[in-house]
Amino acid sequence: MQEISDWIALTALVTSFIAYLEAKKANKTGEAVEALKEVIEASEKTQTYLLRRAEGGERSRDTEWDLAEMWSCAAFSISRINKDLSVRLNAKSRFWRNPETWETDLRASKDISLESVTQDAKRLLESYA
Repeated sequence: MQEISDWIALTALVTSFIAYLEAKKANKTGEAVEALKEVIEASEKTQTYLLRRAEGGERSRDTEWDLAEMWSCAAFSISRINKDLSVRLNAKSRFWRNPETWETDLRASKDISLESVTQDAKRLLESYA
């Protein structure tokens, strides 16, 4: 009889451990999706600002600082998911804080184009879906 109760206890322990692992995986997936949503939101706000500027809108340092903050928050959120993307988003944040100091070559070498970081975020998002 003791063996049966030991097996039941062991089975319960294994079942709860599997449930724990599944919950942890689901939490990480949820965390990743939320972080990637931040990246995509920063991308969309940036696209809107750039379109407004392309249509003759005035430059807004306040908007640029807001974009810098959004990219910085996105970089922090994504850091546990993808270090490379996090580093690039952090560079993007620094760019928006002071765009005049970033030459075209420097932007290209850091691979921080809006299209590039957005595509990478969407690819990652698809892998979690």
